[in-house]
Order: sequence, then structure tokens, then C-alpha cells
Amino acid sequence: MKVAIKSKGRVERFRKKTYNQIIKKYDFDESLVHIFVSNDKDFNEYSVAYPKCKIVLAPDGIAEVDNFIVGYFDNGEEYAYMNDDVSGIFEMKSEKTVEPVEDLKALLNELLNECKTRGFTYGGFYPVCNPYYMKNQTEKRYDLSLILDPLSVCVNNKEVFLSTIPMVKPDGTLFIGESSDAEKCVKHYISKGGLVRFNRYAPKVEYFGKKGGFQGRDAFTAKVSAEFMVNKYPNHIAGYRVKKNGVCSIRFKNMNPKPKKPKKQKSKKSNGFIKPVHEIEKLKKFEEIPQILDS
Repeated sequence: MKVAIKSKGRVERFRKKTYNQIIKKYDFDESLVHIFVSNDKDFNEYSVAYPKCKIVLAPDGIAEVDNFIVGYFDNGEEYAYMNDDVSGIFEMKSEKTVEPVEDLKALLNELLNECKTRGFTYGGFYPVCNPYYMKNQTEKRYDLSLILDPLSVCVNNKEVFLSTIPMVKPDGTLFIGESSDAEKCVKHYISKGGLVRFNRYAPKVEYFGKKGGFQGRDAFTAKVSAEFMVNKYPNHIAGYRVKKNGVCSIRFKNMNPKPKKPKKQKSKKSNGFIKPVHEIEKLKKFEEIPQILDS
């Protein structure tokens, strides 16, 4: 299986994380590993550091690199997509424990085959490596849900190109934002009608690295990007909520609601206020998902 990895200014960070913990540990063929970098300095340094891998010069920017990767591979070509800071992939073994996956290549092939069987082009894993949250999930999920791209599989889909979101930050600097994780899920869903998510597995990733990578994102850029997504995809995104730490939680609409048994109409209390039943049921139609940006 081919592997696509984007990296910027983190030659040794990549070695410590994804290269050692994923590529070497699970014996991936390095000649099939494509590392996409964004400047000549990185191209030269990565070429020396990883001579067995294929180093590819791409544009700068998260969405720009992702779009370049989609254009680089042929339509329908299969590959695993990774960030440069993945420290492992884990399987839930009980309500309190997770253990490292023994055969990642077999797991990725199983995920890819599930996508192809259903005619989908994107698959991944549960977004949080925490058995407390994983335990209540179905084993597999096929509707619109969050898949974080730092460890995922793709059947290359030329209909999935991500948006760049220009904005002026409060200090007057120009910033190009994105919401790559959420938008990638929405666009693959719109294109093929579903995604595949294995909920018993989750990667560990450094989502907000302070050195190298693509810097400049903060609470302001996250909010502007979330508002852009709500306006662009009103049929698939219900809204967002800003947390105390500035991270935005994007709420996906439930595109495949489960049938509900008829209930007697009665009022329910919430925080001292009475909400009509129809309002309570309406709230249940949305899934709130944390927007975790790429490193």
C-alpha cells in the first residue's frame, strides 16, 4: 500500500514519531512512502534523511498540500494518509484499556476493503484514543462522522478538494485557514454517500505541535473557519460551539437517523426550564464533534 505523508520543518520529529512508530515498526515498504514537503530546504533535508522514501515538493499550506496530493495520485489509486507526528495506533481491549495494534498493514487493508465493498472512498478510526468514550460506540460506522486524517485510508477521489479560507487576524496579518478534517469527511460523504469508521481503534497524534509544522492557528482562526464551514455546508453541518480553550466543536447533522419508537407527548425539565418534546427530539438529531486541526 502506498503511503502519503505531509511534513514541514520536522525532519527529526518525523523520525521520532511516524517514521519510527509507524513506518519502521510495522515494516512498511519505504519505496512506497511519499513525503510531501513545502520548500526547497525541506526537500533537500528530507531527501538526505530518508533516502529510501520518495520526497515530493508540494505547495505550502494544509489544504494546499492535501489538494496537491489528490491531484498527484490517479483517480481511484489507493493509499494510506498520515501526518508526520503519529505516535501509535491502539485497539480498545476493555472499558479501561487500549493496546497497540499488532498488524497495522492488515488493519488498513481491512479498512480499505470495507470502503471499496461499499463504494466509499474514505475511511479511518475513532477520533479520541480513550476507551471510556470508545466503549459505547458501534464497532463500525458508515454515516457522516468525524474521521481525523492523520491516520486514514483513501481511494483517491478527484471530487474531494478542500477550501482555503483567507482571513485577516486581529493583529492585521493575513492567514489562510482551513477545516480539513471536517471538510474532507463532508466532501467524501457528498461524493459517495458514506464513510467507514472503525470505532474500536484510534491513533495517538500531536494535534497542536508548537515546533515546525503548519503554525499560526488559534481560537480566532478556528472560529472563522468553523463559520465558513457552517455557511458552505448547511445541509451537513448543524453549527459549532466555542469551548473555553478556544477550540471549536463542529456539529455534523445526523444524515442517517435511526427510527424512533412512538413516545407519549410529555414535557421534560432541563435546568429548571421546561422544553417541549419536539425541541428535545430536535436536539438529538445532531452529533457534536470536536474540530481538531492538523498539525
